[in-house]
Amino acid sequence: MTRRLYILGIFCLFVLPGKAQEILSLKESRKLALEYNQKIKIAEEMIIESKSNVSFAFTQFLPNLKAEGTYNYFHNISDINIPGFFLGTANSVEEARKGIYTGVSDVYFPGFNIALGNVDYYSANLNLSQPIYMGGKIHSIYNITKLGREISIFNRSLQKSDVLLETDQAYWNLVSVKEKVYLAAKYVEMLSALVQDLQNAFDLELTTKNELLKVQVQLNQAKLNLFRSRNAQKLSKMALCQVIGTNLNNNVTASDTIVTIQKSEIKQDYLGKALAQRPELKMLEKQMEINKQKEIESRSDYLPHLGVGASYSYTSDIANLTGNMNLFAVQANLSMPVFHWKERKHSVAAAKSRTRQKALELDRTKDLISLEVQQSYFNLQEAFEQIELARVSLKQASENVKLTKNSFYEGLANTTELLDAQAFWQRAYSELIDSKINYKLKEVGFLKSIGELGNI
Repeated sequence: MTRRLYILGIFCLFVLPGKAQEILSLKESRKLALEYNQKIKIAEEMIIESKSNVSFAFTQFLPNLKAEGTYNYFHNISDINIPGFFLGTANSVEEARKGIYTGVSDVYFPGFNIALGNVDYYSANLNLSQPIYMGGKIHSIYNITKLGREISIFNRSLQKSDVLLETDQAYWNLVSVKEKVYLAAKYVEMLSALVQDLQNAFDLELTTKNELLKVQVQLNQAKLNLFRSRNAQKLSKMALCQVIGTNLNNNVTASDTIVTIQKSEIKQDYLGKALAQRPELKMLEKQMEINKQKEIESRSDYLPHLGVGASYSYTSDIANLTGNMNLFAVQANLSMPVFHWKERKHSVAAAKSRTRQKALELDRTKDLISLEVQQSYFNLQEAFEQIELARVSLKQASENVKLTKNSFYEGLANTTELLDAQAFWQRAYSELIDSKINYKLKEVGFLKSIGELGNI
């Protein structure tokens, strides 16, 4: 029985699937996030929509051919019955024209009777029309749709940069907590070794119970911090899974374990690049061009409109009253507004005002972006300096732990001094991790501020 259970356990170990750890790089995380994110998908659909709008607007330049057909059925129409009568006479042509008849002639109108009953007939029409001049309205609408297509492309770049920023934040946060877990475990290991040493010393009556308890309390706190760090790591994994569109319970981890920092080479024209590359500015510029085209469209309503066309119609015979009828015609239509109580003036003035508003909004946005870029640049430089200082602090803290530990075992330092030195080392190590992650986040924030993140 025991042997069977052992064999079953081995079978389950090799056959049953386990939750494998999925290691992701930053590049892979970005790719998954871009493929999954609904904002990107919506932006893609907006591009498709705008392309269709351009194609639709272009068709307005082309001739329009329209066919129509009708069928009419009239049920049980009353007969037409006109009785006979002698025609009247007038004394003069003038009286006849006025309908004044004074006598009756010997000319007899026999009358007639037409039996109708059910009557049906059908007709077909074919119309061809071509606009010649519409005051520039068709051209302006076509240009507006093309500008709308460009705006949708810039919007995709904007959404992409937002998604990449969110992904980088989730990824580097996972790297950070992974390093914090390692640090917390290292600190627990350090305190555990100290507890063991003090326990041995206490057993040999070389130290007091009070000294041992101090370290044990510190160790318990360190274990609690390690537990919290592992919980934070689980939450960070779930946050990254949510961004990249995978199951929240997937066991993902970042491939980066040691954050390598190299100072970014920033060219002096970074502000000019931001004003030239930011999708928000490009969208506002295109929106201002759209408003200018709308001025043309508004003005076109009060200019002459000229169109030409041709039509052909066929009507079948109607109850033997009429025969088949064919009609071919060529038309030219010219319309020109004459008086509208200065409606044109007010409409065009409103359109021009909207254009000026958009221009002012563009200038304001440029100022705000310039301020944002400058602040991002300073934050990036400050983050790098923070790393350099954190490295020096960690080096000093490590040396302090080494010296204090030697003094402690030589009897020249007490337990509190060693605990303080180790705690200072842990804080310095944690601050170095934070400073490196902060630099990575400031770096991606700077790239977004100058409009380069969406081009990755």
